[in-house]
Amino acid sequence: MKTIRIGIVGTGGMANGHAGQYRRIPRVKLTACCDIDRQRAEDFAARHEIPHVFTNPLDLFDSGLVDGISNVTPDTVHAEVAIAAARAGVHLLSEKPLAMSVEEGRAMVRAVRKAGVVNMVNFSFRDSSALQECAHRIAKGDIGRVMHVEGSYLQAWLPSKVWGDWRTRTAFLWRLSTQHGSMGTLGDIGCHLLDAVGFVGGDIAEISCRLMNFHKGVPRNRMGEYRLDANDSFSATLLFRHGGLGVAHATRWATGQTNSLALRIYGDIGGIRIDRDRSMDEYEICAGKDVDTSTWRTVKARRAPNTYRRFVDAIRNGAQEASDFVNGLKVQAYLEACMAADTSGGFVKVRLPSR
Repeated sequence: MKTIRIGIVGTGGMANGHAGQYRRIPRVKLTACCDIDRQRAEDFAARHEIPHVFTNPLDLFDSGLVDGISNVTPDTVHAEVAIAAARAGVHLLSEKPLAMSVEEGRAMVRAVRKAGVVNMVNFSFRDSSALQECAHRIAKGDIGRVMHVEGSYLQAWLPSKVWGDWRTRTAFLWRLSTQHGSMGTLGDIGCHLLDAVGFVGGDIAEISCRLMNFHKGVPRNRMGEYRLDANDSFSATLLFRHGGLGVAHATRWATGQTNSLALRIYGDIGGIRIDRDRSMDEYEICAGKDVDTSTWRTVKARRAPNTYRRFVDAIRNGAQEASDFVNGLKVQAYLEACMAADTSGGFVKVRLPSR
């Protein structure tokens, strides 16, 4: 079996998670990393035993040292890095969200299609075996026609220090500032939620949404160079293409909720509940003879490979995996529809990309 050579572009905090995951996969070798901050890249390389360090991604892509990369750069340069990698024939696993706009996302899709490279977006909740199995069961018709979907993603790092003190860490502060490229809670964790909702509920056709930014208790709602103006919370009403209704909401003000993503999907002959806090591998279902007694049964899902293994397998097999750039572009369209709906005050039609 061929060893797959992986490079990591962008060596900030999230890149450590990527490196750790790749090192668990047999016949995968981390061969290079890249960051504009050479010292940070060298420290990262030493930590993860990576032999080659670059400060320019173009030099990495031209080096012949990698078969694929993880694009863990800031959101504002996802598109630039991904398009350059595709042009060099390098396979791509890109962090979410796909891009800063649908227009950027379309350019990324064109680039990977033209190059014929494997392309995926790291919507990490898709690593849940429960989510994968539930999506399959819903598509198979086990709960009938989907009528109503409820999704939430709740974090507590604004009112508490459960993840550390956001006032002292730039890794948090940039996420609160539109000037630093943040799309707020909507773009940061809302993209995971909307991807999951669409995965189990189907394509979203129309969205109504309200975005909220709350004062953080600091003078002028500002910390040094960071103006804290990105949205902290959003609440959206969703109309699915197949006719069902849904609601999705997320916030960083959810005291007591460290990192909680939950879904409830109700069809005309059954229902499914998924709660990330309880388990990534178990879900509850009420169907068949249990419907009349409202009895919920816990099911252990069969273990599904995570995103990193699916990416590596796709490179080996030459077959595109799910959660590709087209799906990422779809989620980008949902994000833009949410922002447009917040401005207009009504429902906005989603312009879904074609495959």
